[in-house]
Order: sequence, then structure tokens, then C-alpha cells
Amino acid sequence: MLLKGDKAVRTLCLEKIGGISYRNHTLKIDFHTHIYPDRLALSTVLAVRERSGIDAYADGTLEGLKRSMAAAGIDLSIVAAVATKPEQVTSIQQWLRAIRQPGIAAMAAMHPADPLSSGQMKKLKQDGFHGFKLHPDYQDFFVDDPRMYPLYERVAAEGMFILFHAGVDRGLPHPVHATPKRLAAAHRAVPELCMIAAHLGGEDAYEETAVHLLGQDVYLDTSFVLRKMPAAFRERFLTEHPVERLLFASDSPWTDQGEELRFLLGLPFLTKNDKEKICFSNAARLLGLEHREEATDLK
Repeated sequence: MLLKGDKAVRTLCLEKIGGISYRNHTLKIDFHTHIYPDRLALSTVLAVRERSGIDAYADGTLEGLKRSMAAAGIDLSIVAAVATKPEQVTSIQQWLRAIRQPGIAAMAAMHPADPLSSGQMKKLKQDGFHGFKLHPDYQDFFVDDPRMYPLYERVAAEGMFILFHAGVDRGLPHPVHATPKRLAAAHRAVPELCMIAAHLGGEDAYEETAVHLLGQDVYLDTSFVLRKMPAAFRERFLTEHPVERLLFASDSPWTDQGEELRFLLGLPFLTKNDKEKICFSNAARLLGLEHREEATDLK
């Protein structure tokens, strides 16, 4: 993977996204999206809306995500699926394999109550999965429980990442299982794990994130909170945290991909180079996407 030259803008190797050419613009990657099998999408979206009071901006299907991407100018969306029971992992993983196509990638599924072996993780990576999504609230574990550390160590040993839901989930009761403080404790315990804290460390947990995660060697994604968080925290987080550890993410369908991307690209305190890293090259590095350099301005 080539990561030379801050002024150059990168594009993915054509074979990595099914032969589609993106020669004339910088790729935009949405690192955190959700869809559901067609037969479950409507009921799932309605249930989450009722439970959390959050509006949906797409219908929760694969085709709905693709329509959203086309309208937003998103080139690659990463689908995150959570197995709420161990027995769901196999079927969810089969579905994740089936939905992958040009413009759609996915994280692998895992449940901590029945963790994958190193061999299983290795096979997943060989199959093109580079990380996992874990939701400590849905999966009922505290992120800094020492019993989780051997699992984190196995993930790290395979060169894979974990995207953690961080902070409160509006649709679930307390306690919060992945507070910024707990995430920081897990990071200190297993610093070799590539950890991504969703929602910029957690919705409405901005003071705690500033104390425990800001400036650390932990990735933060912008999903759901980018336009909702107080402006002072937004500028502080996006300028004081290492720009190489920031990822554009929408949490679609729970935000509008186009609105989120336009908002980020319009932030005056970020340079073009910052935006290119946040929208593309940081994610490309985590996803193992080869790319070549091309001299064109970020649009």
C-alpha cells in the first residue's frame, strides 16, 4: 500500500472494487453503516425508530443504501452487523459475504460469548474481512472486562480491528457498557489492538472523551454525532485528535449520508488534506485497500 505524499490524492486499485474506475475524483468511504436482510429491514427499522426515537433516512435495505450512496456521492460503504446472540453469528456472516459487491464492504460478525479462534479469524481475513463490529450493550459485556482481553489480543495478532459502539445507545437502558473511560482502560490493557470508537467516543460523552480518548492512539469515527455535537467539541476533536485516526462515518440509515458528508467537507478548520484522510485514506489503510496516487483536488 502506498501512502506517500500529503498533496497527492489516492484512488483505489480498480480490481479492489470490481473494475469500476474512479479516475476523476477522490473516493469517499463511509466507514459505519447498517442494513438488514430484505425480509427484516422494515420491521427492524420501525422497531429501532420506536425504541430510540431516531428518524431513518433510508429503508435499511441493501438497495436503499446504494440509492443513498448514489445521492450522497459515497463510493464505498462499510456495513456493520451485530450478532445479539452467539447462534446468530453463522447466518449473519453468510449474509455479510453475500452482500459484498462493488461499493459495498462489510465487517465480520462475532459474539464475545462464543469468540472466534485465531484460525477462524485468519480465514475471515483471507476472505477479505479486516475487522469486527462489537456492540457491548447489545452483547452484554463491559468493554474493559479483563475476560475480554484474550479476545482482543487474538484480533490484534491477526492484524484486524474492532469497531466498538461507544457511549449511550438511545434505544437501550443503562448501564453504558463502553464509556470513553472504559474504552481507554481497554486500550491501555491491550494497546496493540486497533480500536475504533464509534460516535466520536460516545454521544453526549464529549467531556469524558476529551479526558480519556482525545490524542490517544485510538481511531474515532464521526457516525451519528458529527452534526449533533456542540460546535466547540466538534472543532476540538477534529483538530486535536490525530487526523490519521479520524474516520468519516454516517451510521446510515440513522443519518443522511449526503448531509453528513457535505457538512464534513464544508468545515472551514479542516484542510483539503485533512478531509482526504478522514474521508478516504485512513479507512483505506484499515481495509487493506491498495491504491495509487493521482494528482487531483478533493471535491
